[in-house]
Amino acid sequence: MRILVIGGTRMIGHYLIPKLLAQGDEVTVLSRGNRPLPDPRARHVSADRQDPAQLAAALRGQAFDAVIDNVAHVPAHAESLLSALEGRFGHYVLTSTAFVYPQLDATSTALHPINEDAWDFTLPPLPPSPSEHLQYVDGKRRLEAFLAAAGPPLGLQVTIVRPHLQLAGAGTEDGRFAWFWLRVRDGGPIWLPEEAQAPAGLCQMAYAGDVASVLAAAAHRPAGELRVYHAAAVDAFNYKDYIAAMADAAGTYPELRFAPRERLNASAFATGGVYRIPLPYVARFDVTRAQKELGVRFTPLREWLPSVGSWMDDFYRTAQVPPWLAMRAIERQTSVI
Repeated sequence: MRILVIGGTRMIGHYLIPKLLAQGDEVTVLSRGNRPLPDPRARHVSADRQDPAQLAAALRGQAFDAVIDNVAHVPAHAESLLSALEGRFGHYVLTSTAFVYPQLDATSTALHPINEDAWDFTLPPLPPSPSEHLQYVDGKRRLEAFLAAAGPPLGLQVTIVRPHLQLAGAGTEDGRFAWFWLRVRDGGPIWLPEEAQAPAGLCQMAYAGDVASVLAAAAHRPAGELRVYHAAAVDAFNYKDYIAAMADAAGTYPELRFAPRERLNASAFATGGVYRIPLPYVARFDVTRAQKELGVRFTPLREWLPSVGSWMDDFYRTAQVPPWLAMRAIERQTSVI
């Protein structure tokens, strides 16, 4: 197939581009050209997709069987793409987010995983909010609803892939994963808030390699009605299990230390008055549909940890030290809070 990938140079693209090429697809990547492609066999087209005129010029006269759009987050992004390609593609595969579910907060500790039909695209937009996160979620909801409504009249097949709330993989610095991995890798200790001693529930993650597998398989899905697929791990864990799995991969034995959150925030190693701990989201999602319909095998956490951890080690040897890591030396020397 001839596939256009929009935004293919970072985390998901690190896995997606080689996967598409390996299955024999002809791959074109559209990006601003700020980063090298993960595989030189792919063709590159440079454009800012948020500039409709630039996008149209870059894609003029080209045609594709499918477009995998990893970066669109408002309807206008899809509208400009539809205009630029003028019907010269038949399948729109959107990378969305599992944050779109309106009942996520209410069901975040539920025993039953959320399935893809838990939102039917009819929820009114969120009220105006200064929160960038809520604006992003609102944009993704409106984008999904736009494609669900616009696709059939245009004869356009639409597939939506919703990765889990926490995505980890090689190819891009991921502070949420790296926060724990680098502390485990240096042998600890790891300070956590007291409430983490009693996990609220089991957590999932999404491995970027699995998200790429869902997208690649979805692009080849036979023509049919709109479908939505989750991309998340099949295994779930609590905080201690998460750290233990990392410790096994790293070959270390980090000590876990607990303190009241307010004391952690007031500690000498907090930055800006906050000890930021990116604990995984306690929410679970059903991935049965992607397994059955697309034939995707989701990779257990312990299988992908070594390769992702190794990539993070290499990245942080040369990367600028982020604020959450800058105070690590003081944190390691602190025994009592």
